[in-house]
Amino acid sequence: MTANLQPAAPILRCLPPTLTGGGYLLLEPAAFDDGGLVATLNLTWCSPINWGKDLAGLPALVDLARCDAWQKEWLASVLDAEHVIRQSKPLTRTGIGAYIEAPVSLDELAGHLANRLLVLPIHKSGNRSPGGALWRFFDPRVFANLCWMLAPGMLTALTEHVSGWSFPWLNGWFRFDADIGHSSVADMEPLALLQERSDEFTRIDIDVWDRAQRISSINQVLARIDLPAELSWEQQAALAARVESALVAAEHRLHWDQREDRVRYAEYAVRYGPAFLAHPKLSDSWAQLDARTVSMNWAELIALLTPEEHQALASHAVDQDGTQGGRPVPNQTPTRRT
Repeated sequence: MTANLQPAAPILRCLPPTLTGGGYLLLEPAAFDDGGLVATLNLTWCSPINWGKDLAGLPALVDLARCDAWQKEWLASVLDAEHVIRQSKPLTRTGIGAYIEAPVSLDELAGHLANRLLVLPIHKSGNRSPGGALWRFFDPRVFANLCWMLAPGMLTALTEHVSGWSFPWLNGWFRFDADIGHSSVADMEPLALLQERSDEFTRIDIDVWDRAQRISSINQVLARIDLPAELSWEQQAALAARVESALVAAEHRLHWDQREDRVRYAEYAVRYGPAFLAHPKLSDSWAQLDARTVSMNWAELIALLTPEEHQALASHAVDQDGTQGGRPVPNQTPTRRT
């Protein structure tokens, strides 16, 4: 099984937004340290139908055109601080998830986003999953990966009414130009609303939902690799797809249930490539794990290599295009984690 990297979306690396003009900020209020100042922003919550009064965990929108100068200055300081933090802690949960440009009203945009928050995974046979779930697509760590996972039509449906969506991911900011996107009825069908559920849930293909559950692990591997700041969107998305392929292999070929085992395997597979995957000391173990003739976790597997062999792997680091370049990468010295 390999990751499905969708056709390139119209996304470019960009500078963080300046917040000097109009537009909307997509916030996760619960992620702010200063809840008192957030409360002064006249938030418009993206609250699904029949959600209730508990808004914890939901996103909210702020119309910058309605903000006072001091509020914009405070939001800009938060955005700058979060950007600095991500340089050393790229997976930090952030309060400002996106800067959105949209030719619709604040209420219309909030309503659209709210209608996409509750999803019901559906099998291709038409059978439903056991229940619905809150889809945190508004979290930039999730949204970034959906941009390369989702078919163009599904991404267009998710960002309907939006002309531009700028978001942070790992060490930089990126901009999705939704106006350039294209869609088709077939692409959008998995996101059609289920009328029989009182419009509360959005139908989503369970295969897409299952892939989305790997996003946290994908981000964790990318953060450990410590990506160069000059990577383009296409390079970073392709690298994320390679990570997903390795995670799938760890799950389905090596039959590892523990997330950390899969993450460590994916890190080594992407970082060291054939030098790790075809290592003579490990080749028998790959076949035995695939055939389920042995039971071995990551720690037991990697213990087969000596410290000297670990160091030899480091000299075979893989370039970001997937070729064996022999170029060292940051944090290249493998360490054993307990």
